[in-house]
Amino acid sequence: MKTHAFQLTFIFLIFGIAAIVTPTVVFADAHEAEGEMEHESEAMEEKPDIAGWFQIDVDSLGTYFLIGASHPIGDISIASNIYVNDKDMNKNTGEFDLGVNIPVALEDSASLQLQPMVGIGFDYSGADGPDALYPQFFAFLNAPNIYFFHWTIASVHTIFDDTTVNDIYNRTFLTYALNETISIGPQFESGIGLGDETELWSMTFGARINIGYGKSNILGLYFGYETQKEEEETGLTGRMNFTRFW
Repeated sequence: MKTHAFQLTFIFLIFGIAAIVTPTVVFADAHEAEGEMEHESEAMEEKPDIAGWFQIDVDSLGTYFLIGASHPIGDISIASNIYVNDKDMNKNTGEFDLGVNIPVALEDSASLQLQPMVGIGFDYSGADGPDALYPQFFAFLNAPNIYFFHWTIASVHTIFDDTTVNDIYNRTFLTYALNETISIGPQFESGIGLGDETELWSMTFGARINIGYGKSNILGLYFGYETQKEEEETGLTGRMNFTRFW
């Protein structure tokens, strides 16, 4: 049974966050434009860059597309992204995430960024409102020749449909740059079903290779072993993705 009160509550929550962020950006842009005619070149130099990215993934969830950006506001950035997937021919899902990217002060040669987000998902195959809430957390560490990535996301379905189940997913990897083109390292992932009886759905570990594909492009290959495999399966699994940054 659908809980429409919760649907409306979280729709208003997402749009409320967006309403807080948007006037701030508009206000800043308006003030930058005040002296545009007199100081056009100066204004262009001072306007902060918006970093963006696009990614295509192929794994056990099918083929899916992600696109996102970071919008600088002072010392932090507002992060947003969308995710679309059509694994099931009868189900077309989309997700919108919004959060904040917080830099953590480290030595000059290293940087750490923490990024809490919350997302809302829709099944566009029907006109029945949102179907999941996605609180999540990212951590990114850049150091000489080292890159660390962590992602935890909870999928909360029962808030909209009490006949479903919730789950939590983790992905962590660490790579070392062998040269300007190739980075390698270990990767670990897990998926846990939540409810009356918590169950480990998936747990994989293996190796990751990131290959530079020209300027601002990365091909990522993950070769893993699924410990929760069926008896007749080999357990070999993984993921391929292509990411473009700008």
